[in-house]
Amino acid sequence: MSQRLKVKEMVMQMHEKNLVLMNILRDIAENEMGDFAPGTTEAEIARCLADRAARRTEILGEIRYVLHQEDLAQRVQA
Repeated sequence: MSQRLKVKEMVMQMHEKNLVLMNILRDIAENEMGDFAPGTTEAEIARCLADRAARRTEILGEIRYVLHQEDLAQRVQA
């Protein structure tokens, strides 16, 4: 593969990684934003907080997956 194609492939991979990271950051922001309206019951607040905690766990799983893929890619290059 020519040097030019290698560079192009590396740029595309970096772009894909950036998109994945931006999506994860957007998920984090959406999950953590929002206040409770006046009159919200304790049960509703508890349910919302539990949903946020569950989503936070999912997001951390996504981050671990991305880091694992990056680790594997670095090992292959080494």
